Amino acid sequence: MSLTSTPRRFGRATAAILFIGLASCRTGGTKACTEAACGDHLEIQFEPELVATGRYHFRIDVDGVTRRCSASLPSSGHQEIMDECSIRQGNGSLAAVTVYGVRPKVVALRVVRDQAVLMDTRVAPFYDVERPNGPDCPPECSVARVTVEIKEPAPGVQR
Repeated sequence: MSLTSTPRRFGRATAAILFIGLASCRTGGTKACTEAACGDHLEIQFEPELVATGRYHFRIDVDGVTRRCSASLPSSGHQEIMDECSIRQGNGSLAAVTVYGVRPKVVALRVVRDQAVLMDTRVAPFYDVERPNGPDCPPECSVARVTVEIKEPAPGVQR
């Protein structure tokens, strides 16, 4: 192979790749989808985020199945491993709790901090649909979202 034929070969290869790419974008062409995964889940966001010092316990009933998780503030600095849910921490706060593999109609939530009940409620989530590989590509996942307002009691006040 001579040096003069190398640019021509690269030019043909580039043209072939562009042609295949453009053909997949045109109407009636094959669409290339990525293979990112997703899963149904419930996200409970706290507004405002929980900031008071103490040990928080979350009991989440999703269509008759109870999930439990807990976290402390201030954070110990290491992620607690929990099978039942995941807690998203903010900057010195607890921002949200996520439960994976569920599509609830109704969610019962109980939040306790150091034996004080901060919230005990039932809510219906609203849903978003996520398609991580694009609008016409599988998979499609349902994300249930709930935003709850927790008014923490004044120091020394138990609910």
